[in-house]
Amino acid sequence: MSERTPQARVLVVAGLFGGVLALLAARAAELTVLRGPELAQEAAGQHERRIELVPHRGPIVGRTGETLALSLDVESVYVRPRLFAGEEAHMPALAAALGMPVATVREKTASRQPFVWLKRQVMPREAEAVVRLGLRGVGSLAEGRRFYPLGSLAAHVLGFVGVDSQGLAGLELRLDEAIRGRPRWVWADRDAKGRELLVGGVQEPAEHGSRVELTLDATIQEATERELAAGVQNAQAVGGVAIVLDPTTGEVLALANYPTFDPNLLGATRDRHWRDRVRNRALTDPYEPGSTFKAFLASAAIEEGVVSPADRLFCENGAYRVGKWTINDAHPHGWLTFAEVIQYSSNIGATKVADRLGRERYFHYLEAFGFGARSGSELPGESPGIMRPVEEWARIDLAVHSFGQGVAVTPLQMVAGFGAIANGGVLMRPYVVKRIVSPSGEVTRETSPTAVRRVVSERTAHTVTALLRRVVEEKGGTGTKARLEDFPVAGKTGTAQKVDLRSGGYSSKRIGSFVGFVPADRPRAVILVLIDEPTTSSYGGVVAAPVFRAIAQTVLQRLDVAPVTPPIETAAALRPRAPSPTRAAQPALAAEPPATGMPSFIGLSLREAVVRARAAGFAVETSGTGYVMHQEPLPGTPLDGHHRLVLTLAPGEILASP
Repeated sequence: MSERTPQARVLVVAGLFGGVLALLAARAAELTVLRGPELAQEAAGQHERRIELVPHRGPIVGRTGETLALSLDVESVYVRPRLFAGEEAHMPALAAALGMPVATVREKTASRQPFVWLKRQVMPREAEAVVRLGLRGVGSLAEGRRFYPLGSLAAHVLGFVGVDSQGLAGLELRLDEAIRGRPRWVWADRDAKGRELLVGGVQEPAEHGSRVELTLDATIQEATERELAAGVQNAQAVGGVAIVLDPTTGEVLALANYPTFDPNLLGATRDRHWRDRVRNRALTDPYEPGSTFKAFLASAAIEEGVVSPADRLFCENGAYRVGKWTINDAHPHGWLTFAEVIQYSSNIGATKVADRLGRERYFHYLEAFGFGARSGSELPGESPGIMRPVEEWARIDLAVHSFGQGVAVTPLQMVAGFGAIANGGVLMRPYVVKRIVSPSGEVTRETSPTAVRRVVSERTAHTVTALLRRVVEEKGGTGTKARLEDFPVAGKTGTAQKVDLRSGGYSSKRIGSFVGFVPADRPRAVILVLIDEPTTSSYGGVVAAPVFRAIAQTVLQRLDVAPVTPPIETAAALRPRAPSPTRAAQPALAAEPPATGMPSFIGLSLREAVVRARAAGFAVETSGTGYVMHQEPLPGTPLDGHHRLVLTLAPGEILASP
């Protein structure tokens, strides 16, 4: 028994060693075969780091090359908490250099993470102050930061970006993929202290973003923002919108909202009013347009032949029953021609014309003018407005829609609709992005003027233009404060009630607006001005028309539009007598003749038209009796030596009686 004991011991020891070796072999197999890829990745992560090289966002420029947005390299300050240990005494100095609370710096430096950003995209003076401190574990990396050289100019169009160079609003958001460019990723080795070493170098730099060229004119944009701000403040209102559009191309020359914001100062996002300031009301906030909508009623009714400028309507002396509702005018009128209905902005006259037109035809033209659908602009957040299906319209809906209540439109839709009238009846798609150019110089996108559809005939558009000129140029018109000395203006005022979102009814708050185009005889710009909740006066002709006038003066000067000397007779000699708004069977009077083209004789009696035409030096030919329904050349046509005028007359039809 004793002889076998050493052998047994050897076997036991050998067995133990064999078991240990088997366990080690199994463990080695597990680490190398089963978990090998995972552990290799963890090891690489300790010695290597994948770094994103963020490209510069492409610049955004105005129509004449003004830089509106660009990216510059700035420093972002970081801390490595483990290396920072022992530097706690310098924490107040570090916080002061970065303009941060000491408590915030203390929290970041106490993190268990190996890398923590202290402050992203710091100002140069802050980065220099941090370098002077020379603290262990604190460093900086260069990143691209977005700058807007002109501050708040066109802020609602441009939008803004986040600290990681991502678009968050406006065109920065909508065109983010093109503007942002393509990042590059590189692997960096790290030494024992965690310092990054680009041992392989950067083989290919990040591809910067594309250049975006806009239709905005910086001079017109600045004037529009300045005059809108003054108008809102003078009216003691809560806000406003102004848009300038080229009616022949659809190019947006200016788009302004008030209040506004500076996209360079994103720290203001903590302000409770931030959302109100950054919201692009011109696209996101539908409003009831009020009497500016009568321009589209007139277009539809004249195109369909249900009314002419000289047709007379009885306006019920200011109150008209439609079922259980009463339609009121701001000022009572008896008999008015349709031309005077537009001039004096009679709701009752508009209601009677809408009755004659009918809901299906009216709805068709409103759709054709672009209401109830997005305009197709590149700007994000656009609302289609609110227009119920025609099948749901009752008679009262047709009545109130005739003067712009019960429907909601966006300012961009409204200015585009007026643009169709100014453009001879053709609706153009509004746009703000002219082209996008890649870093290599290749044009990757170019926008050309796009005609959406013909809405009304050129003849109808000229007739409606003559009616809209009366609003501005005739005594008693609601838009006389929009009048310019050297250029004819066509436009319409609007004063609309605001809906109380809690009760669902109308509140005492108002929106005053004016929409028009200049010069009326050869339009170069359509301008909309909207003043939200004015307190000095609620009338668009009082609070919005003067802002239109101020903007129009800058626009015409910027576009190099020169006034033309009045032909033959002065404008004062040809000025019509002021009509009496209450005299029965009063014939329509022509608007003041344009200083730059053929005067309008539409709506005049035969005798008055002939007298005025001959006084102006025209050879007159007439046909028919009654009032002037049509003329050749059309109102606003450049004279170019024209001395022959053909007038077509017809009896003025009485559309409604007492």
